[in-house]
Amino acid sequence: MEFPETGKRCSVKDCKLLDFLPFVCEHCQVTFCKEHFNTDSHECSKTENTKSVVEQSATSFLCSKESCEDASPIEMPCASCKQHFCVAHRHHGCLELSETERTQKLKKWQIPKKQFAEAKAIVDQQIADSLKKSKNTTLANKVQLMRVKCSAIGPKNVPTSERSYFLVHLPLTVKNKHIGTSKGAFVNMHWTIGKCIDSIADTLKVPNNNNTATANKLKLFRHSTGDLICSTMDTPLAKLFEDTAVFDGERVILEYSDNVPDNVIDSSLYK
Repeated sequence: MEFPETGKRCSVKDCKLLDFLPFVCEHCQVTFCKEHFNTDSHECSKTENTKSVVEQSATSFLCSKESCEDASPIEMPCASCKQHFCVAHRHHGCLELSETERTQKLKKWQIPKKQFAEAKAIVDQQIADSLKKSKNTTLANKVQLMRVKCSAIGPKNVPTSERSYFLVHLPLTVKNKHIGTSKGAFVNMHWTIGKCIDSIADTLKVPNNNNTATANKLKLFRHSTGDLICSTMDTPLAKLFEDTAVFDGERVILEYSDNVPDNVIDSSLYK
């Protein structure tokens, strides 16, 4: 042989052909002739792993919905039944509530709704009652004022536009057959409560020694509650109207303070 080192023999046992242009398998890196370089021809051991990887990479997941043949390389299991479904059948009814469950859930949500409705109805009624009471009180006060105005007496020098009216109940110890037990009287709304008391006492002929330090003082009380209207005599009447301590046309009681314990009187005695 003239060139013994030239070429390489095929690695297939039954071949061993000397090939001057041999092929090397890209998988197993072994030399083969042109007849056996193909992986199938020499049953390449390295391609088995490759096939396995390729087969695994080509694995697909068939949709669990009957009659659906859609397959996906990515598994999308249902959170409830754990089965794979395609995008089109991902809402397959597994998570839907039964009629019984739906009814129970609806009832559960209706309970707080009903409670809210009942509470709202109670509040609405209370508001309506308060408004009605307020309207009735306002109306009653207006009617009271109109009645008092009809027969009220007072200083003639008080302008009509500045007059405030009261239905005054006289002290229990004072008897006046011309006036009776009560009489309407008007004062100037710009006066102090002390001056108003002096004017009412003078108009209704009630003995008044409020200017004497040691004398039994006259004071005004609300007929509705028996409470003292004001203890500070220099308080403006207009301020008492602002503070709703008294209202125009209100029934009041004129009484001596020595006859009143704790500035509260039994208004039922004054009729």
